[in-house]
Amino acid sequence: MVYFGASSYFFNTAGIAYHEAGALVLEITEDMIPKHVGFSLDTSTFSAFIPQLEEMYPNMPVKFRLSTPTAPFLTIGPGGISLKPIVDAQAYAILPNSSLAPLFLLSLTGNVSAVISVRSGRIVGSLDVGRIRVSLKDSAVGPFKVQMIQSLMNFLTSNTLLPDLNAQLDEGFPLPLLDRIQLSNILVKFYQNFLLLGADVHFQPQG
Repeated sequence: MVYFGASSYFFNTAGIAYHEAGALVLEITEDMIPKHVGFSLDTSTFSAFIPQLEEMYPNMPVKFRLSTPTAPFLTIGPGGISLKPIVDAQAYAILPNSSLAPLFLLSLTGNVSAVISVRSGRIVGSLDVGRIRVSLKDSAVGPFKVQMIQSLMNFLTSNTLLPDLNAQLDEGFPLPLLDRIQLSNILVKFYQNFLLLGADVHFQPQG
């Protein structure tokens, strides 16, 4: 049996490196919204919360750019992995000439927990996301209350994003292995601030 251990420090150091490299950025556009949600990512939708938006940018697509103002910090415990990320969500209107007009900047916080394991040679897992809290950091369209946007984000997360993501995680991802290397009796155990992986390693010689 071969064992590999990784501490919270290992993952957090990697998070700092990704953050400083600008890799923790995600853009959300209309084509990424599942059709069955019945929700359009455009100014008409958000005008229900921000009436002046429809007047300034009538019926225009909206894009969100998600980024982390600070590197994420996670902890490992007997129950799995948990983190409390802080995410900035910058909204833009996409103008007819494809240029972007800044609309507003939101700060999102929430609790995220994850459990991973190995099944049939694939890495599988599940995520749980607590209630997302939203605050307004800046606005180019005037002041507005964020309660309705917060409710919408929590609804989409719990009813669309999380189920779809967990379905993908349940299918799993192949373990990255070298050629002719096979693993058996794989185990994944969580300890306080420590993740332990173990497996029997088998080498398949060329025939």
